Amino acid sequence: MRIARLLACPAGVSLTYFALAAGSIAFGRFTGGVAMAWIASAVLAGRLLHLPEHRWMPWLVGSGIASFIATGLWGFGWLAAFPFAIINILEAIGAAIIWRRITKAFWPYETLEWIASFYVGIGLTIPLLSGGAAASTAWVVHGQPVIDNFTRWIIGHSLGLLACLPVFHFIYGRLGRGRSFLPPRDMLPLTALVVGTFVLLTVTVFSLDMRALLVFPLVYLVVCSATVPSAILTQLPLLLIMIGGGMTVAGMGPIAGMDWPMGDRVQFFQLYIGVTVLTSLPLQCERAKRVLEMRKMRARIVELENQSQAVF
Repeated sequence: MRIARLLACPAGVSLTYFALAAGSIAFGRFTGGVAMAWIASAVLAGRLLHLPEHRWMPWLVGSGIASFIATGLWGFGWLAAFPFAIINILEAIGAAIIWRRITKAFWPYETLEWIASFYVGIGLTIPLLSGGAAASTAWVVHGQPVIDNFTRWIIGHSLGLLACLPVFHFIYGRLGRGRSFLPPRDMLPLTALVVGTFVLLTVTVFSLDMRALLVFPLVYLVVCSATVPSAILTQLPLLLIMIGGGMTVAGMGPIAGMDWPMGDRVQFFQLYIGVTVLTSLPLQCERAKRVLEMRKMRARIVELENQSQAVF
């Protein structure tokens, strides 16, 4: 599909990166410091995962320019735009490299080790390094408090990578091959049932000021992780972010009713998304492992049958 390849090309990824980075910087700097929610690095890293490293440069340059413009227009200004662009791009590169290394070492037979490495390497180490560099840059350029920016950066970038990198890995895996990441036509009835139920559940939960109800989208996503195909499952975290995040920012739902500043409420919502995705991730990995094993088993059976026919 031509549209799929356009979305996965350097211009398509850079425009997506710019839209997410600009939105985070323009609307997510509730305290005047760094953005308190960040998904853009997951987009770039998700695309890099499906490219050989010697071909990364066009995507890195395009996303770096996007980060530079977004920071210059809506963030800390043009003086800080270049170092922040370097930090953001290095963060995405680091996440992509670690994902590749742990996948080569552990996937698909040691999924628990892969998940632990994903949490520690991508969810903790990368944001710690980029957060230290970003907080120091903000302090040098604008005298911003180091600890506050460091803490907000870690929360926003860590949860953004943990929650969204698996999603964009799947999306760009399909788009890079010229295929749609949406479910095929033969899955439309199941997709309508699963997605429609999830949308109704999420809207209901975020329409009521009852925090205990937040567990239901989480449980639903966990159950779907063990039962529905990835093409359907990938849509659920994105829907939860769009519906739940939009309603929270609009002042609706259990998180919006908390007696906290808006920035803290947004980061709590991001924490909720992160916990939801991380809870379902082990089941997704185990299911993917079983699918691969079944494919290998079927291929082996076909090979043995062909050998038997050749003998007789």
